[in-house]
Amino acid sequence: MRALLAERLLATVMDWSPEDIARERPVLEVLARLKYDEYQQFSPGMRFVESLAYWLSQFRSPIERETAYRFFRSKLIFFSTAEMNHFVSMAYPDHIRPHLLSKAAEESGVNVWHLPRAVGRRELAVLERQTLYLGLSDGARTDVFRRFNPDLSHEQVRQSHEIAEERVDKLIDKLRKGLTGILGGAPSDEQCRFRTVVLLDDFSASGVSYLRQEKEVWEGKVGTLLTSLLDPTDAMTGLVNPADLDILVVLYMATDYATRYLSHELQSICGPRKIRGRLSVVCSLGDHVRIERGQDPPLDALIDAYYDDDNETASTKLGGTDLKYGFHGCGLPVVLTHNTPNNSIGLLWANGSAMRPLFPRISRHKDRV
Repeated sequence: MRALLAERLLATVMDWSPEDIARERPVLEVLARLKYDEYQQFSPGMRFVESLAYWLSQFRSPIERETAYRFFRSKLIFFSTAEMNHFVSMAYPDHIRPHLLSKAAEESGVNVWHLPRAVGRRELAVLERQTLYLGLSDGARTDVFRRFNPDLSHEQVRQSHEIAEERVDKLIDKLRKGLTGILGGAPSDEQCRFRTVVLLDDFSASGVSYLRQEKEVWEGKVGTLLTSLLDPTDAMTGLVNPADLDILVVLYMATDYATRYLSHELQSICGPRKIRGRLSVVCSLGDHVRIERGQDPPLDALIDAYYDDDNETASTKLGGTDLKYGFHGCGLPVVLTHNTPNNSIGLLWANGSAMRPLFPRISRHKDRV
């Protein structure tokens, strides 16, 4: 009954004719059932069609409502839980293991084209156990990553990249035991260090929150982690040998802009320190998906008219723009099943006196972007 009332409300808001309803209703029902109803930040009892009707009702004129609806129908990109889990399942076999395989081949002097049959199983097993997996946020889905890769030790996959001092010694002890089983004897102290650190996360649109340099200090989640790993006074440096270290950042999704930015910045921070740094993206979003000013003047007018700067904070100002087209002006039409990135245009997620969101956003950290 509530779904029927929401559909009637939507038809009233849009002033649809019976022909319009017959055309649009089946599409909306399928989209809601397959994807949009599973959005995790809807309030209890709220469903997508209801949210859409309320969202459209705030626009003052029929032309504005039609512009907003056209944007939603033609531009919105929604990643469901099933799709996100599929990206997680691809991360190890398609992006991480080939890296370890190539490294094992290089150290064994094997031709890269003969990797599957030429690399010794023990050499690869040792490298795999000397790899530490760290989540950069709750979006890393480390629990799902573990389930898709049951051969990895529970102790080498950590939910957070912030590791307490007492945990460092435990990780090294577990690594020593694991290597003993692989080698058939006690490993050397030099072997008992993680040679590859894989940093996992779900999404990046600008890359700024991961890595940036401010007054010659590297900030962001990746920047602060690398600083800790290379600081002799920090307990985390006991996890690795800085002279023999690979950093592999694996993102389940990223824009082409973020990929270019992070690849460049990784070389800037890793190169001078003789660390091998690399970025790998499971699903790339091309520049063509961006909503840029001038592409659609009616949509630009809507974004300007209903913008609310209540959502701006000191952290969002790090992007150098307001949030009309999202953080850093990324202009994305993207919604993730568990949250909406603040890099998406404000019309989708911003909430304030002048704006009601279609997909309410919950900020993970009020002081971060």
